[in-house]
Amino acid sequence: MKRVLFVSYGGGHVRMLLPVARLLRDRGWAEPVFLGLTTARAEVEAAGFNCLAFADLVRSGDEAALAKGRELASALASHAISFDESVAYLGLSYADLVVDHGEARAAVLYGEKGRQAFLPLHTLERALARVQPALVVATSAPRAERAAIVAARRQGIPSVCLVDLFAAYEIEWLREPDFADLVCVLNGRVRDRLVAAGRSPEEVIVTGNPAFDSLLDPQVRERGLAMRRAQGWDGKRVWLWASQVEPPRHVATGAVGDTQLPARITRELRRITASTPDLQSVIRPHPSDGDSRIEAGPRQHLSTRGEPLHELLHACDGVVVLTSTVGLEARLAGCAVVQVTGSLYTADAPYLAYGIAHAAVPIEGLAAAIAQAPARRRDAGTAISPAAPRVAQALVRWL
Repeated sequence: MKRVLFVSYGGGHVRMLLPVARLLRDRGWAEPVFLGLTTARAEVEAAGFNCLAFADLVRSGDEAALAKGRELASALASHAISFDESVAYLGLSYADLVVDHGEARAAVLYGEKGRQAFLPLHTLERALARVQPALVVATSAPRAERAAIVAARRQGIPSVCLVDLFAAYEIEWLREPDFADLVCVLNGRVRDRLVAAGRSPEEVIVTGNPAFDSLLDPQVRERGLAMRRAQGWDGKRVWLWASQVEPPRHVATGAVGDTQLPARITRELRRITASTPDLQSVIRPHPSDGDSRIEAGPRQHLSTRGEPLHELLHACDGVVVLTSTVGLEARLAGCAVVQVTGSLYTADAPYLAYGIAHAAVPIEGLAAAIAQAPARRRDAGTAISPAAPRVAQALVRWL
């Protein structure tokens, strides 16, 4: 059976690929193998797939690279993965940077961009040599995933790229006609943007994002309605604030951000809830909030990570976001969506322009936007079909 190498980091990106890999495996079309980056490995192995990491690609002669990796890893404030994997990822990626640019230039690039400078092509060539895939499937992330597709092209291996959202900054490399044999995108507007940027129309198809497929599961919807009843929210307008961390600088432009914006939204939503008798608000802290404590006010519910997000969305009527993908998930679930502008990444996630948000307002306009949002129709069905089967079917030509 032919192998497919899936390459992705953790969180929402690997969840784009896992449903596709399951279909390929269950239908007997291919043997999926993953290169799981950052926190992806745990999810991949929990799903029953063979998973490699950078530490598995270390070989004799890498001693200097690993020494550099230990130096770089020791400077990290925290480790979401094992120290050994951090050492391997940083060391091999930095060694590739040196191969491509020389010692002096590599030091300058890493000093200026940190890990954003990495494009570990030579390490990904090791992964290809080990797995011997008939096809490479990767997300549109800029480092190892991008390198996997470039390396596959160099070796004559077909490749497919899955774009999670709007290709805001990824368009820099997605627009290249030789980057991936096929690009799978969220919707027609993203496709039009890529075609206008130079991609052939035959190379870009609309599939949706498989990470969101569980939103369409009737059992998930029913569990969401049960959660709503159990919380005593029937008869109320329930609005979720999907909090996130606002970074001090934009990773690509270097623009300075307002790190206190999420906290100000939390306070404003508490004020709005207190003054609106039929409003129940829910605060969902972002995983990156770490040990920060968010206090819930009257008629506010603090959602823990143990509450399944997709069920929670079916329990709510509307969602407030900055640029979180929860906004898109909420729209797919049938919620009204209000985007608060002012984030460093607002321009990268134009939810109103892409038909996802019902309103995009500064924080001062949040109360009015919630009041004017359309009511949720819970009796309405959905015409949306799951994305994973569309992606899997697109891969068949190579399998």
